Parts: sequence; structure tokens; C-alpha cells
Amino acid sequence: MRVRQIRLLVAVPALAIAMLGGFPAPPLAAAGVPTTPQVARGGHIARLICSSCHVVAADQEYPPILNQATPTFAEIANRPGVTAESLRRFITTTHWDVDKLPMSMPNPMLTQEQTQAVSLYILSLRRH
Repeated sequence: MRVRQIRLLVAVPALAIAMLGGFPAPPLAAAGVPTTPQVARGGHIARLICSSCHVVAADQEYPPILNQATPTFAEIANRPGVTAESLRRFITTTHWDVDKLPMSMPNPMLTQEQTQAVSLYILSLRRH
């Protein structure tokens, strides 16, 4: 059963990326979140890919499927020292393999532009 869950966590981001191609990013309606096209796209990508493990928005449709707690995007945004560059580095380099426990974040398989957009979306959640 555990292997099926792991395979699902790998398959979900790949499927979501395949779906991203022709869909425009919807505008974000969260109060206080600056909405630029890139931030809105990052929120859209986060809802499709990252929400299976993280709470990416207070109003996301479904809760994360993981049993273990992961930080919310708002918590990540408000950590001291978090920058767009540190987020991009984490998203692109912190990946787990099936044999390594405890699990770390799987590779979301995002393009550079998608990684940049998600990073900007996360930073947009920072309390001012």
C-alpha cells in the first residue's frame, strides 16, 4: 500500500503539468494577496500540483492527502530569510527517492518559469 501512495505522489504532479499547457491561470481572489499575472499563475500551479501535500491557499478545494504534516505556503512565506531565490533553489533541488526516509519533497517537475511563478505566489502570502 505504501508504494502505491508514493507512486501517486509522483504521478499527480506529472499529470498536473501535462494539464497546465492550455489552461490560463485564474485570477486569485484572496484578500490582501497582490495579483499580478505571474503571481496568479503561481497560485494556479500551486493549486494543481502542490496542494496534494500542502495547504497552498485557505480556500483550496481539497485538503492535502499526506498523513504527515507539511508546512502551509503561508508558513513558508513567513519564515525568516525566505527569498524568491531560496524558494526556487528548494523547489528545484530538494527531492526524495523511494528508499530514503524520512521523505522529503518530491520533484514537482516544474519549468523555470513555473518555479519562478510559484515562488512569487508563496512570497505574496507573506504578512506585511
